[in-house]
Amino acid sequence: MALGLTAALAACDSENPFNQEPVVEDPETPVIEEGEEVSSEGIPLALADNLQSVAYVPGTGSDPGTLSVDMLALDRTDSDIPQQDYTPNAALTALAPGYEVFSYQDDALDRMFVAIVAQSNDGSVLGAVVMDGGQFTKFFGGGFYATDGDYTPGSGPNDTGLVSYAGTYAGLSNLNADGNELMTPPPGADPALLPDQSAQITGDIFLNADFGDNQVNGAIYNRAFVNLDPALQALIGGNELEDVYLIPADITDEGTFFGTAENPAQEGIGSYGGTFGGTEAAGVAGVVHLDGDTIPGIESEDEFGVFVLTQCGQPGEDPICASVNPS
Repeated sequence: MALGLTAALAACDSENPFNQEPVVEDPETPVIEEGEEVSSEGIPLALADNLQSVAYVPGTGSDPGTLSVDMLALDRTDSDIPQQDYTPNAALTALAPGYEVFSYQDDALDRMFVAIVAQSNDGSVLGAVVMDGGQFTKFFGGGFYATDGDYTPGSGPNDTGLVSYAGTYAGLSNLNADGNELMTPPPGADPALLPDQSAQITGDIFLNADFGDNQVNGAIYNRAFVNLDPALQALIGGNELEDVYLIPADITDEGTFFGTAENPAQEGIGSYGGTFGGTEAAGVAGVVHLDGDTIPGIESEDEFGVFVLTQCGQPGEDPICASVNPS
């Protein structure tokens, strides 16, 4: 099992509106101090971790588009180019409904990085997570979110400012996948040299936002591994995972938020954050980083998850929105 590796982030400029410079925040607590910049141009270190930037161009129809990634280290083949192009991975995309999945592995003895990314229906927000499965007892991972254009708060029935967002959640874990996408190692390679593949997680997510009081909270449910190594499945008793609760957090004037994630026992197990975007906050994108006690019997499990959601009442809303009052 791979352990976490956290490092400071370096700047990386791009003309792409979704290729922003992260801001290094204090990873010890998900509380944003007054005056600290956390907006579409900055992401707390607790969420960004080793991921410095992404540049995503969505495709159309069966075309998955293109994705370039700037990780902290060990995924770039050309030192003159700040970002590494990742390759669309149809097999892994099939495991992440609503998202595109890309991957990169230079050779069989290099780390395999997996990236999960999506852009909202109106093109206003983007979210992504990237992670390798670990090699030499360490892994690299992180999340990214951004908005393109001005943010205008949403409004709900009777002008209360209450709105809901719903959709699918996709995550990556430092627990091993079944490895069917890893390159074949050379004959006789010592197992100590071989990289692992991140196991993928799917689920559903629901958020309620109050733009009158500038608060957001929600839950991730129906969480489950979709390609976990069979030996680990046996160890933890299957693929199902506990629900995760996203504790109320402030929404800033820029439309961003950053808060604590808890398990059903109300224990802090990580943090979440994101940004609203579009007209009347039609979309929201964010990242969840779980690094607490999320799986009984498993220590040092880490999960980076992404969500890109449409506001209930907007075109492309999730079916569960039929149960709530649209804005």
